[in-house]
Amino acid sequence: MSIITGRQIKEFVNKGLLKIEPFDEALVEPATYDLRLSYKVLASPVGENQLGRVIDLRESPEGCSVLPGQMVGILSHEKIELPLNMSGRFGIRSLLARKGMNAFGGVQLDPGFRGRLIMNLINVGPEPIQIRYKEKVFSVEFSKLDEMAETGYDGPYQDQDDFPAEQYNYILSARTTSLAEIPTLRLGLGRLTGLLEEFEEKLPDPDAGLSLKPDVEKRLLSSSQRPRETLLTPNQINDKLGC
Repeated sequence: MSIITGRQIKEFVNKGLLKIEPFDEALVEPATYDLRLSYKVLASPVGENQLGRVIDLRESPEGCSVLPGQMVGILSHEKIELPLNMSGRFGIRSLLARKGMNAFGGVQLDPGFRGRLIMNLINVGPEPIQIRYKEKVFSVEFSKLDEMAETGYDGPYQDQDDFPAEQYNYILSARTTSLAEIPTLRLGLGRLTGLLEEFEEKLPDPDAGLSLKPDVEKRLLSSSQRPRETLLTPNQINDKLGC
């Protein structure tokens, strides 16, 4: 098995042996092909106010902002079809990875696969990351097999043109705290700390203004100076109190 070069990618596509639709020679790299981002994005919830949603990038020229800790599902703009003597592997382009975007999902493309590519992305970096419609996001590497596969891929994701139902449910229906909520929680905690400090400043000092009246202080001082033998015993105190 050997990885095919950019020149071979163009050759195989022109001969109809490898299908990439739509195909653009400008997206051919020395030994990979770049696929672009489709318009549909599944974005996970961020707190109670921003629930999971489907984003149409065609309606947002500025793109979609993936917050730190947020997960999104993405599709490739292009569809591909592999012959029985070719497999593929894909991931995200290094430009996004260097910003802190991490990709996960099935990266292996079996011989005979047809359809769009799907990945889940999570922003593990410190800042939001913008993704835009038809931006180069996927990088695909094709390998020529030593022999034809006996059968082509025939799994549940064959001919996929959209996200599977379970992915819609998983991302859009999530209700638990996600990593994307940590900055929000940190901001809320900072505000709460500030309010507590302000409240403490307004509270009166419990020790302030407490002083003995002069007559009480005089009597206590006088009692402390009396001879010990003149003091009442506990039994004498009880008798006087009638206990």
